[in-house]
Amino acid sequence: MNNIPAEKNRRVLLIDDNPSIHEDFRKILSPPNGAAAVMDVLEAALFERPVIPATPTADYEIDSAYQSEEGILLVKKTLEAGRPYAMAFVDIRMPP
Repeated sequence: MNNIPAEKNRRVLLIDDNPSIHEDFRKILSPPNGAAAVMDVLEAALFERPVIPATPTADYEIDSAYQSEEGILLVKKTLEAGRPYAMAFVDIRMPP
């Protein structure tokens, strides 16, 4: 049923009613090109140590839902397509 090997599945679902939470997850999971290198230089300067290049970040496929019902529909849709999510981050305190 699942067409994606487990070690290659980098699909993530974010379910939260706060748009800034979605932005934060995207910054962490999918930083723009060069952002990791800049952070390495800043961290090295802050802690007075040599620059250690970052490990390349994985390419994550991130979907967003802003309500629980929307998230459930996305999960069903991806399961039917044989492309399930590897992980979901879900806010448990959302309005209905």
